[in-house]
Amino acid sequence: MIRIPFEAAKDELRRVLLSRDCSADKADTVSHEMARNSLDGTYSHGINRFSRLVRNIDEGIVQVDAHPSLIHAFGAIENYDGNLGLGIVNAQFAMGRAIELARTHGISLVALRNTNHWLRAATYGYQACEAGMAALCTSNTMPNMPTWGAVDARLGNNPLTLAFPRAKGHVIVDLAMTQYSYGAMEAALLAGKQMQADAGFDRHGALSRDPKEVIASRRPVPMGCWKGAGLSMLLDAFAGCMSLGSMVAGIGRLPGDEHGVSQLFIAVNYRMIAPADQSEAILDDAVDWLLASQPQEEGRQIVYPGQRAAACQGENLRLGIPVDERIWQEIKSLA
Repeated sequence: MIRIPFEAAKDELRRVLLSRDCSADKADTVSHEMARNSLDGTYSHGINRFSRLVRNIDEGIVQVDAHPSLIHAFGAIENYDGNLGLGIVNAQFAMGRAIELARTHGISLVALRNTNHWLRAATYGYQACEAGMAALCTSNTMPNMPTWGAVDARLGNNPLTLAFPRAKGHVIVDLAMTQYSYGAMEAALLAGKQMQADAGFDRHGALSRDPKEVIASRRPVPMGCWKGAGLSMLLDAFAGCMSLGSMVAGIGRLPGDEHGVSQLFIAVNYRMIAPADQSEAILDDAVDWLLASQPQEEGRQIVYPGQRAAACQGENLRLGIPVDERIWQEIKSLA
């Protein structure tokens, strides 16, 4: 494992993207966000995934020059076709449009079809929080999780993020529908570690904490068992049906790596009815109450959702982002 300064990491990713005819502004956006994901500790959806993004560009799955195009609009609700553009760029556009609509209407919904992986779902929650708004965002995926009681993967681990702004640290949760995301299992596999709890079933149908076995079987456990399976299906329906795009079933029929996904962005300008000082005082009280919990184990730190990212960012800014040397060498060879 080596440590790469944030700016150096960002510059290297940008250099590779520019070599793929990506415009300077889009290369800036994608390289910044992917490096920031790793900076914040979401290594699986940051630098570790960059080589896969570049392969998708080379294969034509990701169109670096594409822009979202409007399909329909009605008041505070709009849907767009992402035209297979860069997932981060498309998602930032959609969340930005949701924020703009919410400034007028108080709440808005923007659906996006035919786009690509947005990397870290929390990115778009942070985008809303920086605008002073709460947010809910979700995306569907390729089929990579069996429904409860089944063996073959016909659901997605469709991520869900909920975000609420706070001056002392935004409260954000970013969830996959599997007990552990594939990215988290891949990161554990790289580090030679087991998962802390059962992650899924091995190829023989036994529960396992071995990420290699669960990735090979494609049988991760749905978060909350049947509850996670049901939530996955409904998040998929909201994204696919409102964008007039593909649900997981349709994505699974497409050739090649995951692409053509559907996403949903909701922004809530709650301060139009709940003044910031009053609502933030309520949230601060709840966070303080949570942090005063008695830990199960002596010395264990209790945190609120989103707190670890801020702490990890500070450490990685000081010491550099930890990157597997094999991954870094592969990235450097891509340009």
